[in-house]
This record gives sequence, structure tokens and C-alpha cells, in this order.
Amino acid sequence: MARPIRKIVIVGGGTAGWLSAAYLNRAFGEKVGITLVESARIGRIGVGEATVPTLRTTFAFLGMKEEDWMPRCNAAFKSAVRFNDWRKPRPDGSRHTYFHPFFTVPEPPVPSYEQPFHKRFGRGVSLAHFWLKQRLAGDPRVRATFGDAGMALQRLCELNKAPKPLPGTDAPDPGYRYAYHFDAALIAEYLRDLATGRGVRHLVADVKAVALDPRGHIEKVVTDTGAELHADLFLDCSGFRGLLINEALHEPFVSERDTLLCDSAIALPADHPGGGLRPYTTANARGDGWIWEIPLYHREGTGYVYSSRTTTPEKAEQELRDFLGPRAHDVPANHIRMRVGHNRRSWVNNCVAVGLSSCFVEPLESTTIALIEYQLALLVLHFPDSDLDERRVTRYNELMTSAFEDLRDFIVMHYCLTDRDDTEFWRAVREAPVPDSLAQKLTEYAQSVIIPDGSQLRLFETRSLWAILSGMEFGFTKAPPSVELMNDDAAWEMFEHIDKERDIYAAALPDHLAYLKALHGAHGTRA
Repeated sequence: MARPIRKIVIVGGGTAGWLSAAYLNRAFGEKVGITLVESARIGRIGVGEATVPTLRTTFAFLGMKEEDWMPRCNAAFKSAVRFNDWRKPRPDGSRHTYFHPFFTVPEPPVPSYEQPFHKRFGRGVSLAHFWLKQRLAGDPRVRATFGDAGMALQRLCELNKAPKPLPGTDAPDPGYRYAYHFDAALIAEYLRDLATGRGVRHLVADVKAVALDPRGHIEKVVTDTGAELHADLFLDCSGFRGLLINEALHEPFVSERDTLLCDSAIALPADHPGGGLRPYTTANARGDGWIWEIPLYHREGTGYVYSSRTTTPEKAEQELRDFLGPRAHDVPANHIRMRVGHNRRSWVNNCVAVGLSSCFVEPLESTTIALIEYQLALLVLHFPDSDLDERRVTRYNELMTSAFEDLRDFIVMHYCLTDRDDTEFWRAVREAPVPDSLAQKLTEYAQSVIIPDGSQLRLFETRSLWAILSGMEFGFTKAPPSVELMNDDAAWEMFEHIDKERDIYAAALPDHLAYLKALHGAHGTRA
């Protein structure tokens, strides 16, 4: 007779391990004993992590308040991603740049300014459809990208505005979605303290052996201190190594190196460039990949994601340091070899791989932690008892593979729409195969058939697709035929309202740095 799962062992710390420990402890409390074992020898990058808005919901579930955790983690707000030089310079010689903001999609009841639009056209018709209709018609009044036209947030990012008013003020709150930038090492420490304070057992040791039972299930892990850790369920949070899932259980890894060419990264701390604290991540396309800039409160996290097939670590590091100039600290850079792809199965027998040991797409849209969140929510939903019902395991693996492939397509889309051919890397990008699933989507997108698939993980709504496609100057061929037959008055009312929002919130919302200074208060002095 099946019995409840009573013991979980998590191998590996970092964000994946400690978020897993805190999440499962919060879900199950004292009914499930959780032990996390991590090595003291494996360092953490800690240069800066960018996230997406789902993390706000996860942190709320964990009982984490911004005023408590943000000062301890050098944290700042993130409202968008800015992409620089992902296409050739524009005909006037200006550099190519666009924003992917975190869109706020109204939920019922609809705000008053949306009511005339939806009452006239129904909830299935998007403002993006009217934007496209007007762009294809050459209307000079409509903005160049939907990321700018469809929301006021891009202008607020350009002005370095916080996404919400200071507490205690009477400034209007736009209710924008936002995420965070923070120090990855510090957030792991915060989650560690949170989890251990609630009863999670912490063991610092190296796992030296993994013992399997006759069924091929993990029976125990043995550490260099002689500890033998038995459990009903094991979580592999060991990163790209895949200590349990790949090395012990021999689950094959499905590489995506052919479609996502960047397989290496360099991380480096840097000083702020001055000119205010940007509330967005910047992705700067370079000769062999792209450089991230993640503004934290005290400093920036920077790094270069590149292809080892077109440059060397030494050349890539030099390019990063040249890009940063005097902002780069005189400290060694952290070189990382990335494993891009996914395990054939992320849950095998009584082992679930979470984080980098499960799957990884490059960090262009900051999806690494979001995938961990998704895995943990799925695990709780499909949590087994001792019989490890194969139907739960199979469904979990199907959903994880589907989520990975959807995100892979989203990231590849950024690359396959480029017209750059100035280096070996960008020529290789243009020649790289496009997944069949993405090729089919792009065929549909060209005719403005952009409809969410309810079976997929949707970190980014269809408005995000519109922002990327329009920002990358995608070759749309037509607006929906239904929209061509509709009157544009309600759409122009919405565009005019968004224009008014730009002015209202540009004046009302606080400067990003000023907000953070008030939030951090006595917790530290900004360098």
C-alpha cells in the first residue's frame, strides 16, 4: 500500500536548491522532512540575476516582503529588456534598439478606458491588430514598435522611473507588472536562512557516491563526511553537472547547440555607468554574441554570452572589458560553459532535476529562475506518494518538455529575425536551422495569427510576441481581415489614452534610484 512521501533530499544549493527547499517547505510544512546538501567548494556567480514578473507571485507565496529581502540582496526593479544592435543600423545611420516591456494586460473588470474598445470589438481583438493595420497602411501617427505604442512603460524606462509610487504618497499607481534584478549569491543566502529557519536541514559536504536500489531508484547519497542520506524523493539541483539525473541515472541530455549557438558566458561585476539607475536589463548584441547589463542597487552585473565556435574565452573576456572600459573591476572574470538543451526526462524514478540540471536556454529573456518556479509548481501539483505513479511522472515530463520547447522557440525568434551578417557569428546565426515548431509559428505570425496556446507555459503573453516581432522589424504581410472591416475610432481612443498615461506617470512616478534609496534606507550605502 502506498504511503506518503516523508523525506526529500536536495543535492545542490544556489538559487535552484534553496528556492526548491523554501518552496516545498512552504507547501508541505513539517509533514515532509527536507535536507539540502551542498558543497563548500562550488562557488556562486553572484554577479547579477534578472527575472520575470512570475517571481513576485512565488516570493509572495514564500511570505517574502520587498522591504525585507530587497535591501539584503542588493535588489532593484526590472520593467523591461532593452535590445541594442540586434539588427543593422537604420537607414538614417542610427543604431537599432527596441524595448520588450512587461505588459500589463487588463483583467476583468476592464479599466474604463478599455471598455469602449472591447464593447465595440469584443475581447478577442487586440490593440496590436489595429497597430499593425495602421503600420501597414503607413499611418505616420502610429509608433514604430508595438512595445512603445501599446503601453506607456517604455517611456518610463527611458526616464529611469520606478514601476510604482513610493509607499505613503498619493501618487497614482499604474499597477504595472515588474520583476527584479538582484545578486544571485545573496538571494540564495536569503532563501537559505528562510528555509532553515522553517525547519529545513542544511548539510555542507560533497556528495561522493550515489547508491541505487535494484529497481534503479536512488536509495541514498553518501557524502565525504560519511553521512548517508536516505529519502523517498531526491531533487538534483547540482547545475550543469547533473550529478544525480545524468551521472547516476544516466538520463540522456538533448542538446540544442545547433539552434542556439551561444554556449559560453563570462560574468563580471562593474560600476554603474552614471546617468541614473536603469529599471531594465540591457542586451547589447556584439560580434560573437551579446553582453548583458543588469543594474543592481550598489553596482551592475555584466556578462558576455557568446559562441565558443567563433571566438575564444580570452578574446571574449577582452571584448567584455573593452565594452565596460573603466567601469570593470580589476577582478578575475567568471568563465562559464553552458549546457544548452534539456534532459530527455527531468523526472526519472524518484529523482527530479530542477534548474540547470534539468534544462537551460540562454539568459536572453531571464527565464532561468522562471523555469525553476514552473518546475516546483508542477512538482507540487504532481507530487507522488511512495508508489511514484508513472502517470504523474509522465505528465510532468511532457509538460516540462513542452515548456522548454516553447521558450526555446521564443529565444531563437530573437536571433532568426536578424539581418546582421558582419561577423562569422551572425552569419552562422542566419544559417542556423529554425525549429519546425517556430517556423510554423512565424508563418502564422506573418499574417497576424498570434494566438496563445493554452497547453504551453506562457511566461510572456502575446503582447510580448508583438513587441519582439515589431522590434525586430518582422515582415508582417497583413492585419486580420476582421480588423480591416472595423472602424478605428476606439483603437485611436486607446492610443490617445496611452499617450496621456505617458505624461501622467512620467510626472507622478518616482525616480528608480530615489525609490530604492528610500527602500534600502539604513540597510546600506550605495557605492
